[in-house]
Amino acid sequence: MMRLMCLAALFVVNVLLAVTSSAALANIPRNGWYGCPLNTFNLKPPSKDYNATAYSLFKEEKKHISRVFTQCAVFDMPFCHNDTSCTPAPGKTMPLFVKGMPASVEGSKKALIMLEGGPGVSSVSLEWIMDKLHRELSGEFHIFTVDHRGTGRSGRLDCPAAQALSLGSRYGNDIALEEVPHSKDLAVLIETEMADYDVYLYGMSYGTMVVERLMHFSPPQVKGYILDSICADHYEPEGTGNNQMFSNWDDDAKDVSQHFLDLCQKDTAVCGKLLGENATATLFKLYDRLDANASACSAIFYDTLEIKPSIRLRLFFFRLLGHYDRRKFIPTFAARLERCNAQDKDVMTAILSKNDPAEPSLDFDSMLLQDTIVYSEVWQVPTPSMEDMQQQFLASPMALNDPDKVGSYCLFTGSNSSECAPWVDMNVPPWTYTPDKYFNKSAAIPIGVSVLGLTGNLDHVTTSKHARRHFNNMKGDNKKLVEFPVAAHGVIGNTPLSDNHTDPHCGLLVVADFLLANGALDAMNLTCMDKVQPL
Repeated sequence: MMRLMCLAALFVVNVLLAVTSSAALANIPRNGWYGCPLNTFNLKPPSKDYNATAYSLFKEEKKHISRVFTQCAVFDMPFCHNDTSCTPAPGKTMPLFVKGMPASVEGSKKALIMLEGGPGVSSVSLEWIMDKLHRELSGEFHIFTVDHRGTGRSGRLDCPAAQALSLGSRYGNDIALEEVPHSKDLAVLIETEMADYDVYLYGMSYGTMVVERLMHFSPPQVKGYILDSICADHYEPEGTGNNQMFSNWDDDAKDVSQHFLDLCQKDTAVCGKLLGENATATLFKLYDRLDANASACSAIFYDTLEIKPSIRLRLFFFRLLGHYDRRKFIPTFAARLERCNAQDKDVMTAILSKNDPAEPSLDFDSMLLQDTIVYSEVWQVPTPSMEDMQQQFLASPMALNDPDKVGSYCLFTGSNSSECAPWVDMNVPPWTYTPDKYFNKSAAIPIGVSVLGLTGNLDHVTTSKHARRHFNNMKGDNKKLVEFPVAAHGVIGNTPLSDNHTDPHCGLLVVADFLLANGALDAMNLTCMDKVQPL
């Protein structure tokens, strides 16, 4: 019932996100800039202490960053910009929340805009990176984070805000949530607030797709793009098996999790000792044994967790794989479950039963927005069956996808494909949108602009093979894809150089070097890659 309420909510989205024609740039109202904390959920001011690193540019770094502070502003953007599919509704606007850390170098005209992914994820998770980059750049850049529309403080999309019960389907299916409005918001922000700046854009995960769309518009202020954990914006013909879709996520997860286990078994001192010469086969045998109730540890799943062991463990290990500091426990946990003495059983019951602490930042995310974009642009057509997705899940040592998403896809799209037959009679109007004209088209790199790509070979969400394909399709030569052999999703914060969690990661240092070199790809210092901590 709640899902159906949310369905109705999307019709109000027509008013929120798909309305007016573009306003004159000079007339974009702004509330701000006003002082605000760096950390949204931690009111402590940013630290004034600074420990110089070997990669810092100036001898007097502390002088340049001694007055670090942050400001926030909310811009009233047009609900619908020119060059997008929308229904005019004069006077309607959409809030765009921006947090900025001003440069501490006097007179600086350099800016970096950072965008998170999801889709539907706010910029809160980028705040700690914003602070560290400011330090490594010695205050030379103004650094901004943006909640893309429909997330966080930029008109977050959810059922209560959309008044699902009272308004229902009043606005039909004129929903315009495609990436172009998100990108146009950035273009307007740049052209109004940074008209005389050299601007660089950083996108992570889905944020790379928004940045890629902006490249089609080619704002003259933009001098460089940084794509971290890349979502390819070009799709191969059906049947090639080489598309980056949410519906075949577990196919990619299979490749990466097997690669992780292959690397693991080569470590004969630790991982290989625990999982043997064929770590993947060992894991599958463990799943079979637990599923068959042939282990004392089977009771952890059947009696305590009430879930099939192989399903719970695939999900559990998938989550661990995404963290450089947690994935190392995968072989240990698997070995404990295989041995399963009394202590092992107690330890694994405690670990698998533990709920993660609440993350306040999740309240800023919009799953409603994510589902709308995913089912409109990054889902296979026709949809795979629930059985197909279940087979993909079980074929991978570590996996994530839920076959029930097929039903969600059918309800969101109103598809009449054979796989949607169980939901056809529900008579729920579709609320997905038709992708814009830039869909499935890789932008050419504008003249005078450079593109830096970062990908991790152990990224199980946006895999390196799609990053390579994206860079091959991108027209232009002023580009460089940097591959980190053991990095996970989000290279900027998953390439540690030491055990000290406060030290900057190699990915962050590479980004800083790219910016300090004014986007000159050949001038970047990549030597820290040799010092990234091993698996």
